[in-house]
Amino acid sequence: MIALLWLLLAFLSGNRWFDRLNRPPSAWRQTDLTSPWPVALFRFSSALWLGLLPITWLTYVFAALFNLVLPTGIHPLIPANVLVMTGLSVWLIRPKLQQAWRHARLRQDGAKPRWAQYETQTDGVWPSLIRSISAKPSRLYLLSVLLFLSLGLFLMNGTFGRDGTIYRAGYSVFSDFAPHTALVSSFSQGRNWPTQYPHFANDGISYHFMFFFLCGNLNYLGLPLDWAINLPSLLGLLTFCILLGLLALRLTGQRWTFLLAPLLLFLRSSLAFFTHLADLLQSYGGSTSLSVILQALLRQDTFIGNTTNDAWGLWTVNVYANQRHLLPGLSVALLIFFLFLPDLENGLMLLKHPKQLFFQRASWQLPRRPDSKRMIAAIVLGMLLPYFHGAVVVALLLMLVVLAVFSENRLSYVFFALAVLLAAGVQTSVFAGQVSIVPKFQPGFIAPDKTLVGCLLYLLEMSGLLLPLALAIFWLPGRRRKVMTAAFFLPLIFAMHISLTPDITVNHKYILITFAFLNIYVADFLIKLWTGFRDATKPSTRRRPLLHIAGRLAALVLGLVLMITGIQEVLILRNISRRTVAIDGSSPLVEWIMDNTEPDAVFVSAPYHYHSFYLSGRATWLGHAYYAWSAGHDTDGRLEQENRLFSGCGNDSAAVQEMALNLGIDYFLLDDGLRHHPEFIVDEKFFHRCFPIVVEFPNNENSIIFDLRRTLN
Repeated sequence: MIALLWLLLAFLSGNRWFDRLNRPPSAWRQTDLTSPWPVALFRFSSALWLGLLPITWLTYVFAALFNLVLPTGIHPLIPANVLVMTGLSVWLIRPKLQQAWRHARLRQDGAKPRWAQYETQTDGVWPSLIRSISAKPSRLYLLSVLLFLSLGLFLMNGTFGRDGTIYRAGYSVFSDFAPHTALVSSFSQGRNWPTQYPHFANDGISYHFMFFFLCGNLNYLGLPLDWAINLPSLLGLLTFCILLGLLALRLTGQRWTFLLAPLLLFLRSSLAFFTHLADLLQSYGGSTSLSVILQALLRQDTFIGNTTNDAWGLWTVNVYANQRHLLPGLSVALLIFFLFLPDLENGLMLLKHPKQLFFQRASWQLPRRPDSKRMIAAIVLGMLLPYFHGAVVVALLLMLVVLAVFSENRLSYVFFALAVLLAAGVQTSVFAGQVSIVPKFQPGFIAPDKTLVGCLLYLLEMSGLLLPLALAIFWLPGRRRKVMTAAFFLPLIFAMHISLTPDITVNHKYILITFAFLNIYVADFLIKLWTGFRDATKPSTRRRPLLHIAGRLAALVLGLVLMITGIQEVLILRNISRRTVAIDGSSPLVEWIMDNTEPDAVFVSAPYHYHSFYLSGRATWLGHAYYAWSAGHDTDGRLEQENRLFSGCGNDSAAVQEMALNLGIDYFLLDDGLRHHPEFIVDEKFFHRCFPIVVEFPNNENSIIFDLRRTLN
């Protein structure tokens, strides 16, 4: 399939870029010498996003340029993908052909190729990986990856799938899949250049949409809509878990953190399980048997917790099922983090001599060759990240501020931040339309009590023992741990004080990012409880049996307390996902719109949400308002204009036509949902009298489509 070939070419191009990065071990220093799998997994995860992120942007830019010159009948993704795939194929094959040609000439001369030794070394990579499977460390990494993959399939395919032409979204995610499916289809079935919100046409898009363009391109190249969304989501979750686990391994030297750090995020810490259990005990009475309580827990199909918006699943594993672009964005951020780590580690070595670290000229210089390639790679990835996931960019910059203070090559951090902010500003000016982001000071986030004590109590109930543990771990010996922990806390502090959008609730992503990184040291703490707090540089001593048992028991109990809420929420998500909301991708209405209207046509309609209409790739002038409102668009003003249009502008067909022309509206889609909507009054007789009907669908909510570009008079 062409879509899979496109993905393969993107991965191979990223793999070649990975090879061109000088001294990749400077970004990944082998921590576990007992297995070759960490290096292989780091290469896989890095190469995937080193290829996917730039190639996705390149395809988008080419498609946008072709859209300016191509007629309606030729989709711009055709020449864009042909150009990109041909160029990548030539770029990848050319060195092999040159190598084969040189090899042939050298053989004629009887000489040994210069690269023969390298070839022998690389030929041994796969055999060494296979041979190592029998070793316990390698089995740990492989079983962890299989567990991550299983979790990804459960989250992604378990919440969104296809039954023939019917697309079913789980009840906990269908609200977010309204913009997801609309954006993806707008690229694959429509022509969404210049890009706009399908739910809020003709005002740009103040939203990080590039992941959904990636999905739309895969959909256009042949993947069904469900797999076009699920496959990149699955790859994003897998690479995020691998890179977070490898960062944990790199920072702690503990092999088991590779598995535990990601698990602690998905099986999150909270007091929600305990407050819910207390409510069950109170509801059923003290004489209730344990089996009744257990059955209630297993059958729970609403999210638990007493903090604000817990009923949405705001902090649960459900977040990663509905915000499909979050984990891919975090994968790129983790890769950038790895690229800066060598500078931090070199800087921490100089911390005993503060004058050398903070005032020596070399500490403020840009990295020289060969390390400059790391900085270039980080800058390129950072500049492409804002419209892949903006919140991830903000969190990454905040964490790098702390790292920069204690790093060598400090000027590289400055150049990185300036380049990313410049790219974000340019992208926002190009895409965001009339929306402007104005940071607002809103202390307290969504805590009911905005005082310091109230916020701390809110965080304690919401996150359980995670934050107290992280604060305690901060005071353990180790300079790097202290620097890293301080950096990891910054996104949370930002979220509790600053809002970049009208709805501060979306700041929960910054807090989740803090939790993801803090879990590295929490996982390390659990393992040390299990194995004992011994110095790895000193010979191991025999532990007292009682102390040994107490440490392991404490690790088990603490681990269960940290993860029990997350385990319950996985069961809840499974139960909720049994209920689905379905849309038909081949309904007569959708097929007619795709066959008979322009790919960039704009409709005025009921405030559609997760609706089959958007599978046509067309846009509505004002769909469900939350998505555009939360991004800063003027939905209230547009609602007033829409009400005026529905009323017929005082029975003035010329005024309606002029209004539609000025606002960029082509068609009016009237159905029973709009006829009976409490917020709108439609003068249906006026439209029948003044505008031509292009099609009717009596069996599809009595739908009628009027052409507002023409009148009957």
